[in-house]
Amino acid sequence: MIGDWKKARCLGNIALRHCPFIGRASIMGVAVVLSLSCGLVWAEDSSSEPPSAEAMEEIRLLGSKDSYERQRAFLRLEALREPATAPLIQKWVTDRDPWMRAGSLRALAAIQGEQVVGLLLERLADDRNPAVRRASLLGLEVFPSRRDQTLPAFIAALRDRNTEVRITAVDIVSRIDDPRAREAILTRRKRERRRDVQRVLAVAVRRIEAP
Repeated sequence: MIGDWKKARCLGNIALRHCPFIGRASIMGVAVVLSLSCGLVWAEDSSSEPPSAEAMEEIRLLGSKDSYERQRAFLRLEALREPATAPLIQKWVTDRDPWMRAGSLRALAAIQGEQVVGLLLERLADDRNPAVRRASLLGLEVFPSRRDQTLPAFIAALRDRNTEVRITAVDIVSRIDDPRAREAILTRRKRERRRDVQRVLAVAVRRIEAP
């Protein structure tokens, strides 16, 4: 039971980072349900089984008129990681609603892994909505083996026109042990004008300069 609660807290923290507009209490409630009822399925794609009944219910909720229900459905699908749900989620990648595009990218990154690196890089570079670009950053962060592809994109995101995207990029780049990442953070600190981003950069510089 203690292990399940730790897993729930972990999922709750991820959800809060990805969906800050959903309340902490609600997110943790979702995380607990996911942890206890579905065991937080983190396995890689190794099965061609059809989606479970639970996953299909979440797919159905993606068509809800309630934006809160749609975002929770994406979080559940992201946690379930059932390979057979990927084609059913793919349609939302080009949806007119940016939050649906963002949610679908995060879910696909969790379900399909490195297969979607190209798609995430494309959306990071081309999507006009900052929520989608930020979701792409967060999706790409978990693939260290593809750093040769992702690091240049992360560094470019330090210059994104949106403050929240820049802040997310600073957090990601400052945690990468690479001389290019270090130099990019130090350069950005000199050029950044927004105070909120400057504060995050100050923390990042302390992190990378720590012995």
